[in-house]
Amino acid sequence: MRAMVRRSTAWVLALLVCSCSDAPSPAGADAPNIVLVTIDSLRFDHLGSYGYPFPTSPTIDRLASEGVRFEEAVATTSWTLPSHAAIFTGLFDSTHGLVDNGLRLRDQHVTLAEVLEGAGYRTAGFFGGPYLHPTFGLGQGFETYRSCMTQLPDDLPDEAVRNQSRAQRGASHADVTGPRTEREVSRWLDESADDQRPFFLFLHLWDVHYDYIAPEEYVRMFDPDYEGDLDGVGVMENPRIALGMDKRDKQHLMALYDAEIRFTDDVLGRILDGLRGRGLMENTLVVITADHGEEFLEHGGKGHQHTLYDEVVRVPLVFWWPGHLQPSVVDDQVRTVDLMPTLLSIAGIERQPRMQGRSLVPLLAGQEMEPADALCELLVDGRRFRALRTHEWKWFDPGDGIPAAIDLANDPKERRPIMAEEATRLGKVRLRNLVRSCTEFRTKAGGAERIEVDEELARQLRSLGYVDDGGE
Repeated sequence: MRAMVRRSTAWVLALLVCSCSDAPSPAGADAPNIVLVTIDSLRFDHLGSYGYPFPTSPTIDRLASEGVRFEEAVATTSWTLPSHAAIFTGLFDSTHGLVDNGLRLRDQHVTLAEVLEGAGYRTAGFFGGPYLHPTFGLGQGFETYRSCMTQLPDDLPDEAVRNQSRAQRGASHADVTGPRTEREVSRWLDESADDQRPFFLFLHLWDVHYDYIAPEEYVRMFDPDYEGDLDGVGVMENPRIALGMDKRDKQHLMALYDAEIRFTDDVLGRILDGLRGRGLMENTLVVITADHGEEFLEHGGKGHQHTLYDEVVRVPLVFWWPGHLQPSVVDDQVRTVDLMPTLLSIAGIERQPRMQGRSLVPLLAGQEMEPADALCELLVDGRRFRALRTHEWKWFDPGDGIPAAIDLANDPKERRPIMAEEATRLGKVRLRNLVRSCTEFRTKAGGAERIEVDEELARQLRSLGYVDDGGE
């Protein structure tokens, strides 16, 4: 049952009414600082606050216990690029159009950072993975936007990014970016210490993404007794990591993944401690989520960007804002496209661009909202997979296959698809209508832009694990 915690704070009453326009309004006088954290490839069910029994996430768990935790948040897809575009624009993937390799977000799309910057915020973003690089258009609106990767610094020209050698691009999986992100954020805070504007700080923490190569002390924390030889290098290429793999090796694989989560959680904790030590947490909203989850053979695959099952599209979502949000758990299904309108509402920005997401302020205030369908899409490398998800059902449209329905209430692991016409009919109609609305939205600003990508770049992306001939 939904946690119904009633609040009477002034900000809730003020934010339940807003108007929409293409021109942003100034932020409210008491607008909070906003820290938005996306942790790449983070499964919601590997966090203690979501019931996981191992100590992967003390920092996130503390924020969740002191704030609002959304039990059922759904991403738009199962890979990084379109998922972040949806978070930054409040638009579904078919609308913003950034759904495949070789594309960049059109400048006509208005991003969260652009609206906040126009409303008087200072804006800074720090990213650890290649698809957040500004060559793909996701740096719009950031006054400061820094790469924390070894191989792809943010000041490379677009052509240089697209022509990195295969070895250099492949090195991102072996990169450890969390400590560098911590240092870069600290440097930015020191550089901007005299700036009295509220700030929007975006953090993309990469290290949970495969390869799973956390420091050894973190691995020992989760699997001190392992005597085998499986490691977390080359996960996608390792034939041992497959259906029927040795059970003890699989336990160790999960421990390697958990070690990366704890390593990243500790980095996040130190970044937040740095904000606190500078006196910047008194009126700061922290939001933690993920771009997608990770498969561990639940449906035969590994990694991500293959399917739209819950292990890759359900993500954690935590809001922490002491003095403004009372601790609670919200069971309603929400979407990552709801983040932008929610954050703009909390900032007191009344005139907002048109978005397909909606503000979650009523749910944060313990009030009820009408259910909203989640649209999940996988439109990369010729695929046309779509799914429409509600709290009770998920309907799959594989594009060129047979539609299926999943009764999530009775089949939460999504093991028993229903092919019967009567079970899929309603979902097909609702999915078609939602996709049609995406088409209507897209005509306003157009889809993504094509950038020149040759076969060499395709090979480079394969080396990153994002594209291969058989799946991701």
